[in-house]
Amino acid sequence: MVERIVLNVTNCCDDLRMNHFDADAAIDVGAWDRRYARVVDLQVEGDIAAALIDPNGDGADLNVSIYTCIDGVWSEAGSGNGELSIPGWFRTTWTDDDRLILTRTDGEDEDHPC
Repeated sequence: MVERIVLNVTNCCDDLRMNHFDADAAIDVGAWDRRYARVVDLQVEGDIAAALIDPNGDGADLNVSIYTCIDGVWSEAGSGNGELSIPGWFRTTWTDDDRLILTRTDGEDEDHPC
């Protein structure tokens, strides 16, 4: 059984085509194997989301996946260990107690993709 924890989930935007981004979406959009993967933490801030994923369900390795919602479609923007960011949009990392920190950096850089 895959355990999922969903925290701070909001809609991407007011567009009616937008779907709620939750732990299931993080697994599906990130193409994780739902037989094993579990979402440890999830943060959503409008058109961006970050999920802390345990890909094997055993707690031995954790990955951060970042997602963006552009023109009503969620897609994975990147995945890896440690801090990930898209300059001028957001930065994400996780704490020692496996909590995700998602920080918007909008306005810091005019090269924002939106």
